[in-house]
Amino acid sequence: MPEKPKHKYAAVVFCVLLLFPAGVLNAKDVKEQVIRETILDEQISSFCRLNCIGNEREGTLKSLILTPAGKDRYAVTGTAALRNRHVMRNPFEYVLYDHTVYVSSRGTLDSDTCMLRVDDASVDNDYRGIFTEMLKSESDVIGKEFIVPDCRRFIDEQANQ
Repeated sequence: MPEKPKHKYAAVVFCVLLLFPAGVLNAKDVKEQVIRETILDEQISSFCRLNCIGNEREGTLKSLILTPAGKDRYAVTGTAALRNRHVMRNPFEYVLYDHTVYVSSRGTLDSDTCMLRVDDASVDNDYRGIFTEMLKSESDVIGKEFIVPDCRRFIDEQANQ
């Protein structure tokens, strides 16, 4: 099996971070807007097609919250679900396995520069440790910065709510 490029996992972590801020005051779930206006959900799905197992594997954006965190700064927290599922259908339907791994990430968005810094990422419910090992091999993702094109559209929407 060919080696998977490391940047694919980084893309999932980045995407999850992009639109899920962790705060309580003035926090807004922007998941639906992100799904409508970006390719984040498609990137998560594509990642799962390459890395999850089973004939009904599925990757989806589960949550994305944006929270004001000071002047021109926003906390971003997100979670992606990577479902590993296999169903046998002959001679009868039987679910062989159905296990979902959650990748959560946290970051800080500067609204002036539209730069997002990855502050933390974690993997939960990874009983085989496969996705956890991928995250460890991508340790350079923590602290990395990414540009969020036209980030104001999420912030301005958030501020108007």
